[in-house]
Amino acid sequence: MDNEISVGSNIARNRRERGQTQEELAAFLGVTKASVSKWETGQSYPDIAMLPRLATYFDISIDELVGYRPQMSDQAIRMECARLRAAFAEGPFERAHDMCQALARDYFSCYPLLLQIATLYANHVDLAGPDARGPLIEEAIGLCGRVRRGAKSSGCVRQAESVEAILLLMKGGAKEAAELLEDSVSPDMGADIILARAYSALGMTEEADTALQSMLYQALVLSLSRLADLAMFHASEPDRLESAHVRALHIIDSFGFEKVFGNVASVHLSFAAAFSVAGDADGAISCLEDYVRSCRAMRFDGAFHGDAFFDKLGDWFERASAVGADMPRDEKRVRASLLEGVAANPAFASLSGDPRFKRIVASLEEVAHG
Repeated sequence: MDNEISVGSNIARNRRERGQTQEELAAFLGVTKASVSKWETGQSYPDIAMLPRLATYFDISIDELVGYRPQMSDQAIRMECARLRAAFAEGPFERAHDMCQALARDYFSCYPLLLQIATLYANHVDLAGPDARGPLIEEAIGLCGRVRRGAKSSGCVRQAESVEAILLLMKGGAKEAAELLEDSVSPDMGADIILARAYSALGMTEEADTALQSMLYQALVLSLSRLADLAMFHASEPDRLESAHVRALHIIDSFGFEKVFGNVASVHLSFAAAFSVAGDADGAISCLEDYVRSCRAMRFDGAFHGDAFFDKLGDWFERASAVGADMPRDEKRVRASLLEGVAANPAFASLSGDPRFKRIVASLEEVAHG
């Protein structure tokens, strides 16, 4: 998206809107009519010291005068992210990277955009050459740091902390990631529940219902993620691993998450890896078969698909991110990653000779090629 300086046309437009002549504007500024004419036709630009006087004359900001827009709307961010994802998918990587850098320079104080660019880097770092991955991660960390220091939205800051922590882990900075998040993780004081009750007290039943559904949905997603993490942590304890898996399946089945949670496949994959590390080939294969079923049923539109229980979350999901319902990566790349998550995963090296594993990989190859 262009953010070109258009001071000349803006001077002309503002002057005409106010019914002023070039002579009148020139007299106010103490310059010649010819100077004003050259500004308006783009033959020259007013001296930088003249900009405050011009802005004052038209009663607008200097940004408005020069046509500079330091912020993007959510819709504009969404469109730019779609364009950048397509560029990463089509390649070459260097071209997409240059596009991201140019956009970040033009909108260096649009913190939601910078956060999305950092996220794009994290999602596409594997496309960079070996020598470019380290610098790309550092660049993304720098963007997250700028968002953390400058954004006024607490939600934007928290997201930046999470993305930066992921990037730090990518570069082997576990200590730095822990230090970054330690102070930001605090007990839940129940503000979300208070909000829902406030909506209810105001008679805003739709808003209260949506708030409660979104809280429950997020809590369930977080629970599944934590159970998967615990499974890997306790891979050496078969009973605890199996217990975590059973609980995760109960959540998935009870709340219909095969339909409403777009990333449920990742939960099956995490448990498969845990069982494989534990030496339980049958458990790993069973989870991988669930993973294949979820991958085949996956919708690649990135939208929330509710059911009769979670029936208020479509609009909430759309508003929850500046990029709306769009996927963080293009469909082709997502499909390829579903295969790579198994075929290139060292956790499954011990299964490589198992005929069942080979059939699973073959099925995922079909998914990858659409």
